Amino acid sequence: MPVGCRVRARSGYGPVVSRSTVAPLLLGCWRREWIRYADGSADDSSEVYWLQLGSSMADLRVPATHAALANRSGFDECSLDELRSLADSDSSTGTTWCSDVSIDRRGVRTAKAERDSTGGIVFRIITKFPEPGLLEWNRAGDVLTERPPSGAYTEQWRSVPGTMGPTARLAFGDGHQVYRSGDAVMLVRDRRALAIVDVSLEQQIAACGDDRAALEALVDCEFSFALLRHGRAVIRASTLPWRVGQAVPIG
Repeated sequence: MPVGCRVRARSGYGPVVSRSTVAPLLLGCWRREWIRYADGSADDSSEVYWLQLGSSMADLRVPATHAALANRSGFDECSLDELRSLADSDSSTGTTWCSDVSIDRRGVRTAKAERDSTGGIVFRIITKFPEPGLLEWNRAGDVLTERPPSGAYTEQWRSVPGTMGPTARLAFGDGHQVYRSGDAVMLVRDRRALAIVDVSLEQQIAACGDDRAALEALVDCEFSFALLRHGRAVIRASTLPWRVGQAVPIG
């Protein structure tokens, strides 16, 4: 899971260029296969995609339960409890720094990744996983295991074929950002309402009570992942479940 830097929205669109700060092995799109926590619990059903460019990253994380809202047309058709459930996402954008890759006598490749969401878009407002990641690749380089120094969890990621490049990061005048690497596309838009930056999203949601407008404003933050197939990028997972199946404009 990488780190963050926000693109300033502007009229039209164009590439945002940044120097590479990660190992080539880390580039492209990774789909999480599972996460296991130190308490023995595990999750292999959430939709989690990590799109890593040269330094910028976009990370989408939505629980499988969000799929139940895919038949809604928007916030208006969601109950108050369903609006609250949309807050359960650890999606973020940011920047990543990665150490040089080390190879031991067995041929195992490892590195350490640091993430920074300062100035980026963080769905949960206060990140749940602030630690750096200790990375280890398999021999083929298409499976990545990540652990924090504390041992709080272990994540296994698998590279998505066809996503190694070319890369681009675009800013649209409507507030959307588009991250692309090969066939992988991440569309991101921050919530339009101001949120309190040093108070967790869960606390702010609780403070809303039954105020529908306030709840909608807090969860109206989009991270949508799409894959380009036959000239069309179609959304496969999103923090706005009704966006699944829709096409993404990629310029």
